[in-house]
Amino acid sequence: MTEGFQLSTSSARSGPETIFDSGGGSYFSTLTGTEEWVDEGAFARRGILPSEQINGFDYSYCSTLPDPVGDAITTEVRFYNDTIIGSGPSSYPTAECAYGIAGLPGDTSLGGISCWAIGINLEGGFECTLPQEATPGGGTTTFFGMGWMYLDAFGGGQTGPFVGGTGYGSQDSLELFDNTGHATFNFGGNPLANISVVLYGNGILDTSVVNADAPDIGDILALSSDVEFRTGAQVTWSLRDPATAGITYAMLVGTAGSSAGFGGLAGLGTNLLIDPGAILSPPTPLVMSGTPPSFTSPPLPPLPPVVMAQAFGFSGGIGVGNATQASNALVHNN
Repeated sequence: MTEGFQLSTSSARSGPETIFDSGGGSYFSTLTGTEEWVDEGAFARRGILPSEQINGFDYSYCSTLPDPVGDAITTEVRFYNDTIIGSGPSSYPTAECAYGIAGLPGDTSLGGISCWAIGINLEGGFECTLPQEATPGGGTTTFFGMGWMYLDAFGGGQTGPFVGGTGYGSQDSLELFDNTGHATFNFGGNPLANISVVLYGNGILDTSVVNADAPDIGDILALSSDVEFRTGAQVTWSLRDPATAGITYAMLVGTAGSSAGFGGLAGLGTNLLIDPGAILSPPTPLVMSGTPPSFTSPPLPPLPPVVMAQAFGFSGGIGVGNATQASNALVHNN
């Protein structure tokens, strides 16, 4: 994945919850351009859904590569569903998610070394879902893998990550892959450390984002909710951006759906992500109002195991075929 990222002064849209933290540190190490270092972490088992969805991450690195322009470094970050101590991810080299981040600075000071903190926002279709630990407690039975590559035009060897604090599930090992094979490095036990990274999630337990596999021109809305979707709760769904003049906003709610979508049934240029045969009607469509458009439920009644919500912007009134804008879907597990 090498497209979709823009330089920004803030990563405020990602989060707001920290779901893994090995940030900090005052030491860095370099790796060659042919190496990938795979570190491990774990997500504490919680809630009903046995996975976490990453919607952003921060990491830090240092470089001794002279770079007066400030664009000589490319980082490739890969997330794996698992990693096995001594052999690495079982799916290697296929990652669950991979992000190529180009145009990063090297040593712009030209004084011998520069260090940088990078914030990546994955909201809007770049989120990554990884499993939680299989057995609650300890973070010692199920690990996800984080792979790091640092590339430059001169073959690498002058840039590498900070070694940070101990994240949940940290082990005394690091898997190294290159063109010649694989090796496992151990460092003698405590104190342990991870490559420095902070991972963020939406903070709503058992709620995840689903985006269309093949986004269309009208798939431009971003839908979020504010609290856990539970019987008795009052949930507010809201769109990120202000309303467009002449557009009426409403949500569909159903009990099943798919990222593959069900075509442009709602309107040309949009993806319906909720199964038309599983739409709860009534109570949907639910009209959204305000700026940004939102809808707040009454106290929720007893719920089915899965509820999906998706927002649409309608031109010419709410109705089949009139949608010109569509959002991601939110999947609420109960």
